[in-house]
Amino acid sequence: MTTTSDIITRSLKALGYTGATETISSADANDGLTAFNAMLDSWTNENLLSYVVLERSFPLQISINSYTIGPGGVINTTRPTDITEAYVRDANNNDFLMNILPRDEWNEIGNRGTTITSQIPTDLFYDPQYPLGVINIFPTPLAAYTVFYDSTQNQVSSTALTTSISMPPGYERAYVLNLSLEMMALGYPCMLDDKGLMRLINNASDAKAAIKRMNIKEVVADVDDALISRSDATYNIYRG
Repeated sequence: MTTTSDIITRSLKALGYTGATETISSADANDGLTAFNAMLDSWTNENLLSYVVLERSFPLQISINSYTIGPGGVINTTRPTDITEAYVRDANNNDFLMNILPRDEWNEIGNRGTTITSQIPTDLFYDPQYPLGVINIFPTPLAAYTVFYDSTQNQVSSTALTTSISMPPGYERAYVLNLSLEMMALGYPCMLDDKGLMRLINNASDAKAAIKRMNIKEVVADVDDALISRSDATYNIYRG
């Protein structure tokens, strides 16, 4: 199993900072741990670098339309960076898809208070505040049903140099090469010539892009039935 120390050691070797058989110092290892966690924290904001979509849930509270989420929040779990889908499940295990609204569409709702109610809320707006995000529901629920929501998994930080890292294919190379560039940003010298440095930059970019291509989910286009309901089943904008 690959450890954080292995990633850091290979990253410094990729820079030419340490030799092939050289052991890195404790100071360099600690710098690498800090840089690695900072890089992973940054990658959390890039959805296509997350290989897991987590489904979590929380119970609705009657007459409550706003819920803080994060450690210590009303929904005491990991704060999501984004919510991609959600649905309400009633007492009979029937599921009702919710609309995930951006802020501008949420703001267009005329009365978002508690006066407009429904047993099945239809809309959700996630405000990713920090340290606690806020999940807003509309209309205000009249029943304690359950909301299920999908969010991408945050990158998991390493607590120690000995931390074992479990990852899908392609991630180890991306970690190593991109951490090399992070170490350069900290002032670690690159001992490669110009061609070698350019190769490192390109390989790091390619490794990261390969992960994103692997994690892209297929999106199927949806067409309004009114556009294809003609007798010849073909719509032409130039025809009456």
